[in-house]
Amino acid sequence: MARPAGRAECPRDPASDLARRRADSAAAPGDDTDDRAARRTADHRATDPDDAAHTGHDTSAAPAAPVQRDEVPQAVTSAPAIDTRDGYWSERLAHAMGSGAHVVAGDAPAGVVDWAVDELERLEQCWSRFRPDSELSRLNASPGSWTEVSASMLLALTCAADLHRATAGRFDPTVLDALERAGYDRTFEAVAPAADAAPSAPPVPGLARVEIDEERSRVLLPAGTRLDLGGVGKGLAADLLARGLVDRGARSALVGLGGDLRARGEAPPDGAWDIPVLDPFDDASVAFRFPLVDGAIVTSTTRMRRWTRANRDYHHIVDPATGDSARTPVVAVVAAARDAWWAEGIAKSIIIAGVKAGLHLARDADVRAWLFLADGDALETGPVG
Repeated sequence: MARPAGRAECPRDPASDLARRRADSAAAPGDDTDDRAARRTADHRATDPDDAAHTGHDTSAAPAAPVQRDEVPQAVTSAPAIDTRDGYWSERLAHAMGSGAHVVAGDAPAGVVDWAVDELERLEQCWSRFRPDSELSRLNASPGSWTEVSASMLLALTCAADLHRATAGRFDPTVLDALERAGYDRTFEAVAPAADAAPSAPPVPGLARVEIDEERSRVLLPAGTRLDLGGVGKGLAADLLARGLVDRGARSALVGLGGDLRARGEAPPDGAWDIPVLDPFDDASVAFRFPLVDGAIVTSTTRMRRWTRANRDYHHIVDPATGDSARTPVVAVVAAARDAWWAEGIAKSIIIAGVKAGLHLARDADVRAWLFLADGDALETGPVG
């Protein structure tokens, strides 16, 4: 990516021109006061009332055939190559939240990209379920009583609650016990195939049982309820970092976490970030390219973070209604929207919903989505209006 000749007005990205969109999900997250002051508004529609019971899942096909660990595809969406030789573009590569992180800033003041990497570490320390001293771990260890939470934690939980309502409960962070029961009870690098069968899986407790007091910044988890914020954390972190980079003086910003990308500020000189979207079944092949401007494109897939127990395949996307890995024909979803946290939650919910309900959900949530199916087919849908 070369240096632009001068400041230019951002062209409009078709995926970000949505009929109804969230207000920016957060301000620059330099401290908790800034985080809390910029909480999201709640203007996305939920799905139709007929979906409220979370029924009608398309379960006509099992997950795709297991992929050996050394054959697992890489993230389907990733940042393009950046030319930093003239000093205009700055970038950092890091590892965070179990994924590769890529931070890019154009015409940024000194130290701003380093701030983003440090901020990413702070957010991981807040939201990680794998760190025993994280804020999330402390919250999960305190069921049955009100627990004060930071603005960053409150923001993640309120975003999760919005997704829970908008997806008729398909997005639900109370899946931690279900994930651990299936075998995902440590960082994924340490998860190994097991000969013993996983215990029977009841439905998850449900986020509706969790009390979130936004005014007093506190949370009450019922007994037997623990949270996993992996379904919203990467996207939300990408949103927060992209905004923070621009607010701190960068002219352009692109943040990638795993398969979640968020662009903010001015477009690159050719009018958009040219994002290659890889084929989920063949990461050496580009399925299509997406022009990203001031918005997000994310990937959710069952072909990564999967393992076996007693010759049964599992992956990290849990259907709250069954407590088991989602078992629908939808193998992967690429989703584009204004904010990465919203696109990420909707993409995961589409996998859980299946083809028919998933297409409806994408349109209703104002998300442009590409569904990749186990039989090799692919479907595209977008917001109505």
